[in-house]
Amino acid sequence: IRDRLRSRGLGDVYKRQQYACLYIFESKEINNMAQTKAHKKKRRSQAPIALVYFITMIIFLFVIGMLALYALREFGVIGNDDSNSDAGIKSPVYNTLFVRVNSKGVLADATVIRVAPDAKKIIIMPVSAFTVSGSQTMREIHEEGGMVKLEAAVADTFGITIDNYVSLTNDAFENAADIVGGITYTPDEELYYLSQDNDENDIAIPSGDLTNLSGHQIRLICQYPVFKEGRNGNMKFLGTAVTMLINNAFQQTNITKDNLDNFYNIFTANSDTDWTSAQYKEEKLYLKDMLDQNLTPAEALVPEGEWTDDSHFKVSDKFKESVQTMLKDTAPSAAEK
Repeated sequence: IRDRLRSRGLGDVYKRQQYACLYIFESKEINNMAQTKAHKKKRRSQAPIALVYFITMIIFLFVIGMLALYALREFGVIGNDDSNSDAGIKSPVYNTLFVRVNSKGVLADATVIRVAPDAKKIIIMPVSAFTVSGSQTMREIHEEGGMVKLEAAVADTFGITIDNYVSLTNDAFENAADIVGGITYTPDEELYYLSQDNDENDIAIPSGDLTNLSGHQIRLICQYPVFKEGRNGNMKFLGTAVTMLINNAFQQTNITKDNLDNFYNIFTANSDTDWTSAQYKEEKLYLKDMLDQNLTPAEALVPEGEWTDDSHFKVSDKFKESVQTMLKDTAPSAAEK
């Protein structure tokens, strides 16, 4: 009996030990499961924060990259080589306003030059400083509002979009003209003027006399009162001279190609301009292509209208219509037809 009781007691102890071990094991399992759920919940709560941080970094890097790319392109560091690509050019026709400003900062004259590669033409439109826009002359508008206001006035007066403007000093005008050798000119009337400054500024050319004019002489004739027509004669001569200079440049293909960068630097040195280096490099591609085609592309389109007095010129509606006809004839779509 004693042995049975002992063995039963030992069995009960053994079972209690098993139950105790099982309880401890289950408690650990339950605790581990609770910790695992807590870790998973913690990881889930951290995931959205990491995703937001990652997206923010991507957006930040993208913005910085785009700003850097824009700066590099704006300053012509990248994307503006001399390849045959015309990417970035709005149109293969562009209009530039060249404005000559004298040593006193006063508007002397201006010229709109339209380069139309598809039409194989370069249109020269001289603009007198005394052309009226609204109630003011171009000279007065330039004096009050600078190049920006002058560009807007020219565009509005003639109904033409100006892509870029460039102010030229007297020296810049003369140096650019001398690079292509000036012009050979035969006046229909005697041109005579004695300067009060020095003999170098005198003009004395007999009527019908074939004369080689330097950049300095061209500039003086543009501004001196040497024509019977008065300032209308100066405006006509400006159109003739610039047309001849450009056609001379196209007859000297290699010299002109080698000096395209030089021309740009001369024009923009000490200039009030919005013509960037990147824009010039793109437009240069068209000019080089035109120079290879043995062209004589320049044509003058001289404004017509009424001089109400010696200091006010009003452009006629008929001439404005002729400008619109020219724009259509030299547009890319018209040239392709």
